[in-house]
Amino acid sequence: METIKPSFLIYLDTYVHVMALSVEQRGELFTSLLWYANNAARREHPMDATVAGAQCKSLTPDARMAFYFMADAIYRDTEKWNEKRKRCRTAATKREAEKRQKPPEPFRGRGIDVYPSQEEVEAMEKG
Repeated sequence: METIKPSFLIYLDTYVHVMALSVEQRGELFTSLLWYANNAARREHPMDATVAGAQCKSLTPDARMAFYFMADAIYRDTEKWNEKRKRCRTAATKREAEKRQKPPEPFRGRGIDVYPSQEEVEAMEKG
């Protein structure tokens, strides 16, 4: 099952810049960031923030500026997440291949004799 990145971060260093926007601009900014993060999560290589910002026609110039630096952070985080996912997938594939090449280890009972002895079998048969 192919998974997508389920979240994105909003860093607190953007607080002052975002609070300088009007409530309506903040709403448009947040909506645009959600759109961009969702779009980035579904691609192997997310679209550049400047390209995405140009597609957000409803943003004012101030909100667009905030979008650019916040979307850049989403882009970086998504790229790192994709790289980590690739490394983990490669390592899992390698472990599976190694597991298939090794013969299965014999069952040792983990220190407990799980099989009944001959005497116990005979006693069980007698009732």
